[in-house]
Amino acid sequence: MKIAELRKKLAEEQLSGLLVTDKINRRYLCGFTGSNGLLLVTEQELRLFVDGRYTQQAQQQTKNIEICELPVGGSINEALRPFVKGLALGFEAGTISYQSFSGFQLLMEEVNGQLVATKNMVEGLRMIKTPEEIQGIKQAAKIADQTLEEILPLIRTGMTEIELANEIDYRSKKVGSAGPAFETIVASGARTALPHAHASQKEIQADELIMIDFGAIYQGYYSDITRTFAFGEVAGAIKETYQNVLAAQKKAIKAVAVGRTLGEIDQTARGALAQQGLAQYFSHNLGHGIGLSCHEYPALAPQEGVIIEKNMTFTVEPGVYLPEAGFGIRIEDDVWVNEAGQAEILTQYTKEWMEFGSN
Repeated sequence: MKIAELRKKLAEEQLSGLLVTDKINRRYLCGFTGSNGLLLVTEQELRLFVDGRYTQQAQQQTKNIEICELPVGGSINEALRPFVKGLALGFEAGTISYQSFSGFQLLMEEVNGQLVATKNMVEGLRMIKTPEEIQGIKQAAKIADQTLEEILPLIRTGMTEIELANEIDYRSKKVGSAGPAFETIVASGARTALPHAHASQKEIQADELIMIDFGAIYQGYYSDITRTFAFGEVAGAIKETYQNVLAAQKKAIKAVAVGRTLGEIDQTARGALAQQGLAQYFSHNLGHGIGLSCHEYPALAPQEGVIIEKNMTFTVEPGVYLPEAGFGIRIEDDVWVNEAGQAEILTQYTKEWMEFGSN
């Protein structure tokens, strides 16, 4: 079905085929999870080119596909040559290396073919999830929720951010994650004003904010969650700002509806923050697609024109960062546009204002 949909898109673009070099797109289209390989999709044929390290893996993970093993020291371009003569082939312009592009370009010139840049051709298919994919994302979200349940009681004064990040990674694996979705973010105190703070050797202190941003992976599908909370007591202005960010997030999630654009959802959150004088401190997009990769097409950006459809999955994560005031707040959930055309929140760990005692 996925290949048939891709071939339909290729026909619309008047292309004979597509060179799939992106690892995640290869996995999506044919099931092969190896780190190296090339998938050639044409009007009638499907070929996966791999070297000898991956032949057995490819045979086990794929079906209805011709597997072409490259000889030791062999060239992918020479292996492709017999199958691409005279074709107009698309390539994935957003992810291909210059070296690969140059090689393909030379090959297509030699065989009287044409190389055509494509944008988000496979990613556009990945945007709409199957029931099986949604279940994978839901399970990844559950793992993240369970990890937070186990982690928060372990936080103590004097624990470094790196120690907490390592504990999150360990616990998430213990409860079912294949690994961290990205470098786990832990920021405390004034470092919460850094939107993507790397966990540091800073020690967590009593009576300050902690921001945790991490994700889990289940059978190749990702989750991504951010929670900000008080470790002890913090100033009233921080609590008030938190409530404003939370209100903006809830308003944006409620605004999700089939037929609206993702840009409208971003603008909903941004507008809510503007009413509180906080929009200028919201320095990133509202969210991003999530699925076989943690950050995937499309983005919830102010001018994004992608129309919301059923079975899309994405994050909603407004944040405000005030370095002069010494704090920042971000709240992030993964949502699924369900059969009713509304956003269903998959990450269920509480996001209501929370203070828990330091020790």
